[in-house]
Amino acid sequence: MINYKKKGFKRTFAFFLVAALLVVTGSVVYWREVTHRLQQDAQVILEATGKELAADVTRIISSQQKILTTLAISLEDDPVLRHPHHLISYLQDQNKYNLFTLTGYQFPDGKTIFSDGKEQQNFLSQGIIEAARKDNFFLSHENAPRSDEERGSLLLVVPVKNKKQPWGTIFAMQPVSSYKKTMDRPLLTDIKLSMVINQQGDVILSHPPAFDNNMFAVIESSAPDKKFPKEEIHQKMAEGKGGIFGYIFRGERRFLSYHPIEYNGWYAVAILPAASIAKKAQFLVLMSMVICLSIISVLAVLLAFILWSERKNSKALYKVGFVDPLTQRDNLNSFQLKFPASVTTSKAQDKQIAIILLNLNRFKALNDIYGLTQGDNVLCEVARMLQEELLAGELCCRIVADRFLLLLSFANRGELTGRIEKLVGQIEKNCHVADEPLPLSVTCGVYVMEEETPFYIMLDRAHLALDTAKQQAGSRYAFYDREYLQKMVTEKRIESNMETALTQRQFKVYLQPKYSFKTGRMVGAEALVRWQHPTQGMIRPDWFIPVFEKNGFVLKLDQYIWQEIISFLKKRQEAHLPVVPIGVNFSRLHLDDPQFIETISAAAQSAGVETRWLEVELTESVVFGDAKRMKQVLDGLHAKGFSVAMDDFGAGYSSLNVLKNLDFDCVKLDKEFLARGETNPRMRQVISGLVKMIKELDSKIVAEGVETEEQAAFLRDIGCDTAQGFLYSRPLPLEEFEAKLEEEKK
Repeated sequence: MINYKKKGFKRTFAFFLVAALLVVTGSVVYWREVTHRLQQDAQVILEATGKELAADVTRIISSQQKILTTLAISLEDDPVLRHPHHLISYLQDQNKYNLFTLTGYQFPDGKTIFSDGKEQQNFLSQGIIEAARKDNFFLSHENAPRSDEERGSLLLVVPVKNKKQPWGTIFAMQPVSSYKKTMDRPLLTDIKLSMVINQQGDVILSHPPAFDNNMFAVIESSAPDKKFPKEEIHQKMAEGKGGIFGYIFRGERRFLSYHPIEYNGWYAVAILPAASIAKKAQFLVLMSMVICLSIISVLAVLLAFILWSERKNSKALYKVGFVDPLTQRDNLNSFQLKFPASVTTSKAQDKQIAIILLNLNRFKALNDIYGLTQGDNVLCEVARMLQEELLAGELCCRIVADRFLLLLSFANRGELTGRIEKLVGQIEKNCHVADEPLPLSVTCGVYVMEEETPFYIMLDRAHLALDTAKQQAGSRYAFYDREYLQKMVTEKRIESNMETALTQRQFKVYLQPKYSFKTGRMVGAEALVRWQHPTQGMIRPDWFIPVFEKNGFVLKLDQYIWQEIISFLKKRQEAHLPVVPIGVNFSRLHLDDPQFIETISAAAQSAGVETRWLEVELTESVVFGDAKRMKQVLDGLHAKGFSVAMDDFGAGYSSLNVLKNLDFDCVKLDKEFLARGETNPRMRQVISGLVKMIKELDSKIVAEGVETEEQAAFLRDIGCDTAQGFLYSRPLPLEEFEAKLEEEKK
């Protein structure tokens, strides 16, 4: 019995010993396998993270380059460079709206002005200036700071040209803190360190702060890893390539991902300690030892769960990063990812590339009428229609709200416009809600790729083309035009100064006399406006008036001129000096104001100026926009005692039938209308007939733009009442007009 028990104990001990060995062996094998798999996955994720970090850093630098380049363009031929205090104010404004801590401008003679108001000679070395001129951009982290606050900032430099010649250099300091959010983004693994280095291994940017200022110095002092020869990382970086590298630093195994960014041969680096992987593996081994009898099943379930979770997370990440949540098709990230391959395919087929930004007009109204759900359904339907029309290698995505982006290949411009017309027509025709056709209209901005240009610039140019198309009535699409960019810069500059100009009374009133054909004496005047800018000099009205018409500022300007004329008449009347009726032109925007007549009447009455000395001039395009409203305005102005003139008659909208129903006191013949008839006998007959008919309507006639004696004789002979033009007088400042008026009344 005892022997049996001893034998049983031995057998049981042997069983448990074998089981323990199996469990330990299985755990070790499992631990190694799991560790190996986690290391592989970590390296894949680390490499993807490194690439994304490199792309993000490149994108930030590119956006700052674009901003600085735009500032350089805006400074071309800009008088602000001639006035240091205006230049300082201009640079300070750029610091407010951009990621710059300090901006500056260095003139060709080396004089440097900073946004903080300080000056220095030759802040930028000649080498930096030459490098910036060569590549139109220079980036460095080795600048000589003026203070500790500037130490560590990146220096961005862009040349400013004037008539294609070097004119100066604009530069900016960008703090490294601008990159903190990018380098500290949440990741799938615990990244130990994110850096940007140069090819010598020097650390440029780091989060958290790097232990050593040179990455290669750390690698050389580390224990070697047979799988990752040290020579390989040097060779790949010299060739501009990226990859994964492993090393052992102070007993800790690390993996390092390095990938190039598009500036200065710099590299983005992400470092992951292997310890984070080992912790996960140790946890799995501990669990396997606790549940040793079910280790195989537990490990199988656990392994299956890991694989399932990895696949699920990968799908979720891909969906978040590359799929539009509404249409379930490509988003802008996916579009950009596929863009290079599509360009290569099109070039191989000897075809051109066009980037098309498509906008569904008045889509918000559709949402308001039918609801957001139906609106989303329409967007999905539009995405489907666009996708079905794509050829091999072409792309489409929804970028935001009701805007879609397409890449189309084409052999010639006619083929491209035909496809755009077809796409737009299908959308406008085939979008329905509950079998009810929708009043959708589509506008497109088109940029044809003519040079190697960063994607974001092409997208910006498509946006500019879309803005152009929206401003052109009835236009379905427009192509990018470089002149439009310059026009936008000019308009923005005018808009940024207009309120200040009005407050500082930079707008000056000029008066152009009107003369009687019968007596040859002055019988009236027309008020005109000029903009006397303190630095840019006299700005022509045809530059700023269209901008003011567009943004509504013309309402303030018209009232300003009206008040100036009233003050002028009041001053002369109080001094018992002679006056003549003065006409003031009003924009069509005033007709939408029900208080327009009361406002101008109250201004005259408050100053004690009789309305018979004030004439309201309305352009021909205003008159024929809404005849019914125009009649109400005319009747109201006459009731207040104002005379009303139709300005620019004959500029393109004329209709004598409408004139018969509108009681104008005076009709002013457009100067272009007169110029077309000066040497054309048939047109002279037409003008003569018009004058006769207008006279029969009991309206006086003023001929604008009279510049020659021949024109004056012709107009006098056909019965015109009044002349206005350079033959008699140019527009005069108020002081000169008063002197001329005094001379006339002697």
